[in-house]
Amino acid sequence: MSRMLKCKNRKRKCALVAAAIFLCAFAPAAGSAESQAAKLNRLNVVALDAQGQPVTGLLSADFHLLEDGKPQRIAFFRFTGDRALLLKPSPGEYSNRAGAESHVTVVLIDLLSDAILSDSIIGGQVADSLKNLESSDGLYLYILTPRGDLYPIHPLPKPDTSVTRGAEPWTRNIAPMVQAATKDLLGLKPVDDRDIKFRFDLTVNALRDLGSQMAQVPGRKNLVWVTHGIPLTGFSISMQSDVDLTNPIRWFCEELTQSQIVVYTVEQSMKGTAVGTPSAETLEEFTGITGGREYSSNRAGNAIQQAITDSRSNYEIAYYSTSLNPDGKHHKIRVICGRKEVRLQTEHGFYGVAPLALPGGLALSGLRSRELPRAVQAVAHSPFDATEIGIRASASPDPVNTQKMRFEIHIDAADLLPQPAWEHGTGKVSVVFAAYDEALKQPSRPILYNLTREQSEAVTRGEIGLRYSIPVEPAIRKVRVIVFDGELGAVGSITIPIQH
Repeated sequence: MSRMLKCKNRKRKCALVAAAIFLCAFAPAAGSAESQAAKLNRLNVVALDAQGQPVTGLLSADFHLLEDGKPQRIAFFRFTGDRALLLKPSPGEYSNRAGAESHVTVVLIDLLSDAILSDSIIGGQVADSLKNLESSDGLYLYILTPRGDLYPIHPLPKPDTSVTRGAEPWTRNIAPMVQAATKDLLGLKPVDDRDIKFRFDLTVNALRDLGSQMAQVPGRKNLVWVTHGIPLTGFSISMQSDVDLTNPIRWFCEELTQSQIVVYTVEQSMKGTAVGTPSAETLEEFTGITGGREYSSNRAGNAIQQAITDSRSNYEIAYYSTSLNPDGKHHKIRVICGRKEVRLQTEHGFYGVAPLALPGGLALSGLRSRELPRAVQAVAHSPFDATEIGIRASASPDPVNTQKMRFEIHIDAADLLPQPAWEHGTGKVSVVFAAYDEALKQPSRPILYNLTREQSEAVTRGEIGLRYSIPVEPAIRKVRVIVFDGELGAVGSITIPIQH
C-alpha cells in the first residue's frame, strides 16, 4: 500500500506573506552553478488531517524536503486545491478562477486484464459507487476492452470543442450505460492474451493513449485504474523466452508523472481463483512513482472519492535537483511537515529519465503552431481554461486603432516561479493571445509576448498588471489569453467573448 508520510514536530519559520517578497524567495540566481547544473523537479503533495479532510493554509516553511536523504531548498510552493483569485473581477472582467475549481479524474475499467470475464461485476461496482455523486464535474469514464481498445462511456472533451454542463450529474444514469457497454464488449478476448508481452503492449499503448488525452489538461490529473493488473515477469510466447518488464513499467510511470497524472489502482480479484491474479509489484510501481494510492478489490468507490479529495488537498512543491539526468537511477523523495496533525501523500521517488523524450512518449494530439510550447498549444485547443496561473482580464476597443482590441491583464504573481535575476528583455513568462471564430477555429496564428524583467517585478497588490493592444478580425468571437511560465511549466488561461 502507498505509504502515508506522517508530519514530524518542527519549528515553523517566518511566513512569506507578501507576493513581492515571495517573488524573490528561494530561487537560485541565474548563472549560478546550481541553476546551470540542476533542473526543476515538481511534486504534487497531498495534505490531510487525521480524519482524512483537506488541510489548507500551509506555508512553504511548514515543509521539509529530502532527496536521497539530503535536504533540498524549496524553489516554488503553492496550494492547487480549491483556490480563489487574489482579487475579485471588476465589472466587465473575466477570471479563470471565478467558478468552481476544475479537477479531472478519469476512471478506467480494465477488461483486458480480466481473464475470467467478470466484467459485469466490475462495471456494476463502479456504477454503484458513482451513481449518487452530488457533482460529476471533472469525472470521466472509459473501458479498456478485451481487445485493448479504449471504449468511452463518458469521455474527455476533444480539442477545439466547447463544454456545456448538464442540468444534473451524468452519473445519475451510469448503471444502464455501463451495462450496455459491457454487454457489447463481452467475448471479444484477443487470441494472444496469454502472451505476457502482448498483453503488456496492449495495456501500455491504451494507457499512453488515455494519458495523452489527459495531458491536454494542465496541472494534476487523477487516473483510477480498476484492474486485475499485468505481471512484471513471465514467459513470452511470441519471444519464446522469459521477459522482465520492470524497467519499461518504470519508464512509462515516469511519463505519467511528467504529465502530472497520479494513478490510483484498484486491484480486482476473484476469491479462490488463481487465473488473472495481478502482480502487486506492478501496481506498487504505478502508485509509488506517480504518488497515488493502492486499493484492494471492490473498493473502486473509495479510490474515486479519495482521488477527488486529494485533488482538493494538493500542494505543488518544486525544487532544483541535480539528479534529473537520463541515467535510469532511482532517487528517493521524502516530504515532511512540521505540523504533527498533518499527513502527507506524495511520490516515493523517481527514475532519471529525459523529460518527455522517451520513444512513443505521451503526445499532445491534434495540435498546431509548432513554434509554441507544447503546454501552450494544448491550452489553445483545450475545451477548458487552465487555472494553474490565476488571471483576471478584460477587453475593450482600442481608443486609437479601431481594428484592435485593448486587453487589461492581471496575473497572480504567487503562481509564477520566483525570478530574482533576468537577462534583460528575455523573460521566462510569456503571454499568448489565441483568437477563435464562431466555429472555434483560429483564423490567424497566436500572438506571443515575453514579459520583461521590469514587467515581472512591477507587482501591485500581489498581481502583475499588463496592457496589450492586438488586432482582432471582425470574424473573431473569442480571444483566449494564455500565461505560460516556461521554467516552471505552469499555464493559466481565460477566454473572453469579443463584441465588435
